Amino acid sequence: MSVLEDPIQRHPTRAEQLDILVSAIEATVPQGGQVLDIGCGTGYVGHLLYQRRPDLKFVGVDINADALQAADVNLSGFTGSVHLLQGDLNDIENVGIPDGPYHAIFSALTFHDLEDDAKARVIATLARQLADEGFLYIYDRIRLTEAPLFPLQKAIWSRIERVHGVAMRSADSFSAYEEDLDNTNTPARLNSYFEWFTSVGLSAQLLHLHGNIMLLAAAKAPSI
Repeated sequence: MSVLEDPIQRHPTRAEQLDILVSAIEATVPQGGQVLDIGCGTGYVGHLLYQRRPDLKFVGVDINADALQAADVNLSGFTGSVHLLQGDLNDIENVGIPDGPYHAIFSALTFHDLEDDAKARVIATLARQLADEGFLYIYDRIRLTEAPLFPLQKAIWSRIERVHGVAMRSADSFSAYEEDLDNTNTPARLNSYFEWFTSVGLSAQLLHLHGNIMLLAAAKAPSI
């Protein structure tokens, strides 16, 4: 089976976190089930997935037409079906995502490109497309909020570089970290994600956290 090079090299534990994501999808999506990748890019996560579950019906959305052309090639291993469409998540209501229900919906390092109000609208839209026993996964950065604790984050980043030989991120101070945030780099607070999920009837649980990179999962809250 072909191996696709990871387009992102600065997250040394990314392989572990994506393996957790793909393993969860592999174990819970029924045969021939339908999955949706929000911000699919060139199809790297989908490629990891089809190596284990080629039977799945894959739908991918991205704003970049060139990336989607590459994804069309990289995801050719799916024997179920592949449907790729170009769309801006800031206008999620008009992207034209094919009707679900989807047994797994996932997004990898895409949500931090959106402002918080857009994040909330995307989550609300995806919640309506989720199958009753399906799961919604978000793999992304979370926003650091507590200046007094920033030295601990710096120590974690330093350890990651020492152990893995590559730096995940760095900033000399909390103010420098905040100055690096802009309209295309707006990670949300972890608490905000829980609030957005709860507001649309989803219950959420943190599956993995390393540094400031999380894998968060949500499902329809059970009826009491």
